[in-house]
Parts: sequence; C-alpha cells; structure tokens
Amino acid sequence: MRKGGVIFDFNGTLFWDSPYQESSWDKYLQHYGISLTKAQKREYIHGRNGKDTFEILFGRKLSAVEIHQFTEEKEVLYRNECLKHKMELAPGAKLLLEELKANEVPMAIATASGKSNVDFFIDRFNLLEYFDAENIIYNDGSVKGKPHPEIFLKAMDSLGIAKEQTIIFEDSFSGIQSAINSKASTVIIVNSNDDEYLEFELPVINHFDEFDRNLLVY
Repeated sequence: MRKGGVIFDFNGTLFWDSPYQESSWDKYLQHYGISLTKAQKREYIHGRNGKDTFEILFGRKLSAVEIHQFTEEKEVLYRNECLKHKMELAPGAKLLLEELKANEVPMAIATASGKSNVDFFIDRFNLLEYFDAENIIYNDGSVKGKPHPEIFLKAMDSLGIAKEQTIIFEDSFSGIQSAINSKASTVIIVNSNDDEYLEFELPVINHFDEFDRNLLVY
C-alpha cells in the first residue's frame, strides 16, 4: 500500500489572508462598478479559479488574454495589500510542515491561485523548503475550478498517493466541497475566518496544533 500524504489549500489555509483578499476584491469590484453580497462573494469568488470568477462577474465568456488581464489587475492589488502587513504562515503551520518533512510525509499544495501569486508565495514563505516545486499545483488555466475535484486529484497523482490515504486541509466552501468530491479519506476544515460550517460534518481546527497527528501514516 502506498504511503499516505497531505495536501494543503493555500489562501485562507496555510496563509490566513482573508482581510487582504477582501480589501483587494472590494477595490477591484468598485473599480468596475460591481456590487456583491457576502454570500455572492463566497459563491462566486472564494476558492474558485479566475476563469470561473471573472466570467460570472462580467456575465460573458472571456478569452484567455482577457482572463489573464483581469486576474493580474486584481492580483496586483492583492499583493500590494499583503506587503502592507507582516506575512507569516498560519498558526501552527510551520511546526506541522517541519514535522511532516522530518517524517518524510509526501506534501502538496493545491491552490486556485495563478502563477504570479504562487511565485510570490514561494519567495515570501520559502515554500520550497517544504514542498517540491512540481507538488505545488496551481491554476494554470487548464484545471477545472473548485468545487470540481481535479486540482486535488492532480496533487494526489503528483505525490503518488492513494485517495484512501490522503488528508486535505481547506477553508473555503467551494474548496471543501472540492476536497469531498476528490474522495480523500480525511478532509479537515481550517477555520481562518471565523465562519460557520454547519453544512459539513467534518473536523474543524482553529490552529494547526489542533490537528490530530494520529491520522498521519508514517
């Protein structure tokens, strides 16, 4: 039987950046005269890939060039917002990553972020200390957006691990559903934004120290 592994979403999971995301999205939406409720943001934006989000926002099919343009406009605002603050991994995350690395547990990131943001995160958080570059799976324009499970399935394939031995950490509602749809053995909700997850019968943690290490396969 193949060794188990761990897959992390990034934004709102390993990096608690919701205030920066909200601020940058508010500026972006205001610029284009688009108004969304909190519920609409949760449904249309959080955890989804750029193509899905921008086609919903602008109400039409978009070319790859347009999607890239709209995405970069928004992500420049986001990265600038991040740089105004101290950027650090989520509470307890660094200790968990060090423990997983020491025990040679396969690890991957599966994020709806595009390459420019992923490169930014790799640089700011020294992610290659913990993750092999090929195991950082991001939105390259070809991956179906969450809640479709494709991004998590790609991460499992990259690590060479079975669904039955995979642990996924997620925070967004679309991401949680994506993880469930992937048939991973364990899905753990990271409550980085003080949300309520009553629709999911899943474990919820507020700090990575709360993660039950007994779930790991060493």
